[in-house]
Amino acid sequence: MLSAAINRRGALRAGAVAGLAAAGGIVITETAAQAATTYVTTETAAQAATAYVTREPLLAGANPYVTLYDGTTPTGYASMWKVDWSTHGTGAVLVVWTPAGLRVVGDDPRLAAWIEEHFVRHFDEATALPSWPAVRVERAAVHLRIDPAKGAFARAAGLEVSITGTLDARPFALADFPLQGVSHGLSMQVIPCEHASITVNGHAVPGSPTVIRSDGRPASSAVTTVHEAWSM
Repeated sequence: MLSAAINRRGALRAGAVAGLAAAGGIVITETAAQAATTYVTTETAAQAATAYVTREPLLAGANPYVTLYDGTTPTGYASMWKVDWSTHGTGAVLVVWTPAGLRVVGDDPRLAAWIEEHFVRHFDEATALPSWPAVRVERAAVHLRIDPAKGAFARAAGLEVSITGTLDARPFALADFPLQGVSHGLSMQVIPCEHASITVNGHAVPGSPTVIRSDGRPASSAVTTVHEAWSM
């Protein structure tokens, strides 16, 4: 889903001001506040104004996700979506991949198909998997609970996904996020978590999320997001 210059997983793990600034992101920090007080010439302001690209809202909601690993081998991937508003309606969607196959479940099949086609299959978590089979969307109720202080849980049609053990909470914004070769805007609250599980028809998928701590900043392949907004 990403150009070589921008990797979603790396960007979310780092959350660094320098990296976001280079990619056109917006993070309010002391450095940013100091920069805001710096004198800007009229010519520079005019150039910035002509460079700005207006966007249209695309989606607002939340998208917790997890990749489980056995060592370095991915054993399961799940992407949960709580869509409060979008150009394709509202509802809940659950996408679960295992080596045995791919399932996409939603209470609104049209919304679920769009979520899988426009977003999930292009994310680097999905493109890193050994395969991404053809999709047949299943219509079923998706029970989804997202708690920023605790994690996320989803259940639908024999599938269960749990993400727990919050490690951190930090804002993230990227003004130029390439998706299918098209620039998107993305902002959210990122909440890496320590534990996660995926169950398919009563059978637990083996493996666990990968958790790292770089310079004291925790990151994980299990993430809860809230206030997630996309534009294009």
